[in-house]
Order: sequence, then C-alpha cells, then structure tokens
Amino acid sequence: MSSRLLSLVVYEWILLRRDRRAAGALIVLAVLLVAAFVVNAAALARDNAAKTQTAAAERARWLAQPAKDPHSAAHYSIYAFKPVPALAALDFGVEPFVGQAVWLEAHVQNDLLYRPQGDASALDRAGLRHPAVLLATLAPLVAFLLAFATAARERERGTLRLALGVADSPRRLAFAKAAAVWLALVAALVLPLVLAAAADRSVTGTWHADVLARLAAWTCAAAIYLAVFAVAGVAIALYARDTRLALIALCGVWAAVVLALPRFTSTAADAARPLPSTQSVKQQLFDEAPSYWSAETSRENEAAILAQAGVSRREELRANYRGLELDRAERYSQAVFDRVLGGFHDRVIAQDEAFGALAWLSPAIAFAALSPALAGTDFAHHRRFIDAAERYRRQLVNTMNAEVAAHRPGADGKAHAAGPELWASQPAFVHEPPRLGEAGSAGPAFAALTLWLLAASLLLARVARRLQP
Repeated sequence: MSSRLLSLVVYEWILLRRDRRAAGALIVLAVLLVAAFVVNAAALARDNAAKTQTAAAERARWLAQPAKDPHSAAHYSIYAFKPVPALAALDFGVEPFVGQAVWLEAHVQNDLLYRPQGDASALDRAGLRHPAVLLATLAPLVAFLLAFATAARERERGTLRLALGVADSPRRLAFAKAAAVWLALVAALVLPLVLAAAADRSVTGTWHADVLARLAAWTCAAAIYLAVFAVAGVAIALYARDTRLALIALCGVWAAVVLALPRFTSTAADAARPLPSTQSVKQQLFDEAPSYWSAETSRENEAAILAQAGVSRREELRANYRGLELDRAERYSQAVFDRVLGGFHDRVIAQDEAFGALAWLSPAIAFAALSPALAGTDFAHHRRFIDAAERYRRQLVNTMNAEVAAHRPGADGKAHAAGPELWASQPAFVHEPPRLGEAGSAGPAFAALTLWLLAASLLLARVARRLQP
C-alpha cells in the first residue's frame, strides 16, 4: 500500500469515527458479539466439565461392576460423551441440534441423547447467542451503514465533490473508503472475538496447533466476508444518484443477499437432496437387524456356525455356541448399521455439500458453510464422533462376546462369569476430534467467498471510473 493511499485510508477512518450513528451501530454490534461469546464460553465450559465428570463416574462404574456374564456387561455397558469443540463458542453449528452422549449397548447403535436445542430459550432459538450468526447477518448491515456514511452522505453534503477534485485518482479514493470501512469492521467485530477466543482456556485447557490453525482460518474467512460487503457497500453508495436511493439499494441488497438467498438455498438443497424421516430409518433398522432373532434365524445361525467349524453338532464345538451365535448376530447387525445409518449420514453430508456448492449465489451462503467447518461444529465433524463411538461399542461388544465364546458352561450349566480383569482390559473411550481438513471440505466455500471479494472489487473499480468532481 502506497503512502498516499495509506494517508487516504487514515483520513477516511477519521471521518467514520466522527459519524456517531454509524459508529454507534458498530459499537453496539461489537458489544453484542463479545457478550454472546462470553456467555457461550461459560456455558460450554460447564457442559464440558459435566461431561468429563460423568464420563469418569461411568468409567468407575464399569470397572467396579461385580462378576457377571460378559454379554450382560455388554448390555449394561457405558455412555460415551462428545467433547465440546474448541471453537464452539464462536459458531455452534449443528451442536444444539445433535446429541451429546450415546449409550453403547449390545445389538443396537443407539441415537445420541441430550440435544441442547430442546432446552433452548427464546433467545437461543432466535440465534442471538451465536456470534457467527450475528456476524453473518448483522455485520453486513453495519458495513452498509458505514459505506452509506462515507460515500452517499458525503455526496449529499458536497464533500465528495471536493475530495474528487483534489484526488489524483477516483479509484484510489473509492478503495480508500472501502478499506476504511473494512478496517473499522475488522477492528471492532473480528479482532475482539479472536482475542476472546485466544484468551479462553475453559474448553481446550491448552492451545493445540490445530486449534490455532482453525482460529486463524476462521479469522481470515470472517475478514474476507466483511471485505465483500465493505467494498460492495461503497460501490453501491457511490453509484446511487442520491442518498435516498443509496439507502434503499443498500437495504434491499442486504435483505436479498443475507436474509432471503440463504434460506432459499437451504430449501433448494433440501429439495435436491431430500432426507428420509428418522422414523423410517429406525423402522428399517428394526426390520433388518432386530435385537432378538426368530427361531428361523436361530436355525440359520446354527447351520452357518457348524459349517464354519466343520462339525455337525453343537456338542462337537470347542467354543461356547452361545458366544459364537452372539458374535455372528452382532457382526450381522453391524453391517446393517453401516449400510442403513451410514447411508443416512452420507445423505446428510451430501445435503450440506449441496448447500455449500451454491455459495456462488451469496457470500452469506459461503460463510454459513465455511464457518462451522472451520470451527469444527458442522455435521461432518459430528459424524466423526458418531463413528468413533460406534467403533468403541463394537470393540467392547465383540470383546465381551469373545469372552463368552471362549468359556463353555460349567458342569452345573451356569454361564461363565467374568471379573475385574476383563472390565479393565477395555480402555476408556477417548475421542480425538479430526484435524482441520480431515472432516469435510471447506475449499469450495472459501473459493466462492474469495470470488465474491474479487467481483465486489471489480464492481467498485468500474463505479470509480464514472466518478466526476
């Protein structure tokens, strides 16, 4: 940036500070964003502490259970708790709408329990506790107010004509105004959020390289998003003939691009990639992988187990037939879960990708797809927890069934009872969230956001060529 352009930006910055109404709107939104982040961080810290404490109690209960049939232990099993994503206080994403804990039971891949949205207040349901939502919806309006103050209102006062008369380049003056608006937005809205997130240790404890990378990427995405509206706002305000038309055009563009198009696109993605009802998925699981099998299924299991062992009667088996049958039924249901539930999860992600693919319609769509992916709160990240919990459940249940199969009933006909050594052999469940870029893809949305900035810059350059003193 040349010294002349820098001096113009500083001058425009000073003029913006003198406009009390635009500066007041910016300050109010900045306070609202920081307050929302602080409230979220405190609530998420409480949730995370409760999850950690309950998980420790669950682990202690599992280890302290008395001697019993291993398969019975697999039924009583244990809960797995989803850790709070490190940047959830910035963007909740799907977190309020998906479960936070799952009961890892034999034969069944259970739904996740405790959806925070079920206990949400009216403030939560309105999205006023989501900094990313507030930034995505209200920051463009504030950007347009600042652009209106620095361009359209200056034209009404006559100062714009004087500035054009002494400026060596109308384009330089126009971009200086856009840069001043953008710097004001970043300094007041993005920087406080980033500093608050960097200072927060309630969820992560210590910062990891992945968290820092996510925070840097989110900051970059938010800055580009605000730059789009800063540049476009100045272009529209300079193009309008008078202040009334400029205000109408800015408000209309904000309503269409930020409010209407994302909702229309969400509906379009839902229509293009429809999802089956939850009840139909559950019914399909019940039909194809029931928890208890029929007499006909038992005969099929017996024939398959005996054929695999190369014997003709149960008594000739070296292993416990009950354990072999339990293991066979469990592995069959696991294949059904992979096909039915896995297919449903694939369709959810495909719907999210369809929404993100339409980011070229609006920068608000691009940011809505990009922000939760960077914060680790989109469905792709949530699915990684579902899959990790399911792998742990299968390991636990398969281990318990293997213990049953390894011990034939005693002379009295009683089943083998396992003890503390078997319970301790099962490691505690620990979920490691995926690294940035390992779950989902934010590339298309980021590219679309960058193209929107380029398009807004080209528009401003074209408008600037028409400016006359």
